[in-house]
Amino acid sequence: MSKSYTIRQKARAKVQAREAFQTSNGQLFARWETPSLYVVYSYGDHWPLFLWDGTEWFENEDRRSVTTSHHRGYTHPHCDTAKVSRTWLRTMIQNRAA
Repeated sequence: MSKSYTIRQKARAKVQAREAFQTSNGQLFARWETPSLYVVYSYGDHWPLFLWDGTEWFENEDRRSVTTSHHRGYTHPHCDTAKVSRTWLRTMIQNRAA
């Protein structure tokens, strides 16, 4: 799936549709890591915000910067999420992508 550019205020619709995107400055983006693993990132691969594993949404519950908190607000899928650590999310991504 190709990546499209969007403004951060329209990112939630992209997340809800599970579409790859990035903002023009590249600070907020989402992509399919595998055919069944969709991830929303803030400021790079080191900070996943949300992960969809094909059946459930997971949310990074770790402390974040003010800007990343705004990114979370712009991209929250507005449904129930399982709150997990950033380490848990990164491990899930690495294990599934391997």
